[in-house]
Amino acid sequence: MRKRLIRAVLVLVLGTGLCAGAWAVQPVRTVLLESFTRQQSSFIELYFTENPRFDGASVLAPFALNDHGSGARTLHVKLTVEAKDGKVLATETYKVEPRQGAAVAVTARVRAKGADVDMIRLSLVDHPQTLHFRFGQPPEL
Repeated sequence: MRKRLIRAVLVLVLGTGLCAGAWAVQPVRTVLLESFTRQQSSFIELYFTENPRFDGASVLAPFALNDHGSGARTLHVKLTVEAKDGKVLATETYKVEPRQGAAVAVTARVRAKGADVDMIRLSLVDHPQTLHFRFGQPPEL
């Protein structure tokens, strides 16, 4: 009976020592933490930093892009200016180099006549994110 108790204590001490030793190794700790905790999925934020506006014969659309873990080195944002009838008046694509976890601000400028412009559409190329801003209407909540 005494031998069994000593053997059980030795196995317990040895197992605890091995677990502590494995926890001290960074790659092992990382794998264990990833297997027991919920991991955030990567995503990209695209948003207007200010309302788009007119500047002479151009439309200004200030926006920001914030990459949260996608690992992309370059992203492309397409700006489309549309008339009331849906006709595309102008389009421009902007190359953005994201910084992981930090917003990158861009002010897009596209030449278009103010009287004809009804809406601006921003879309992240090869991604589902799309924004739009309609001139002359209150923002939707």
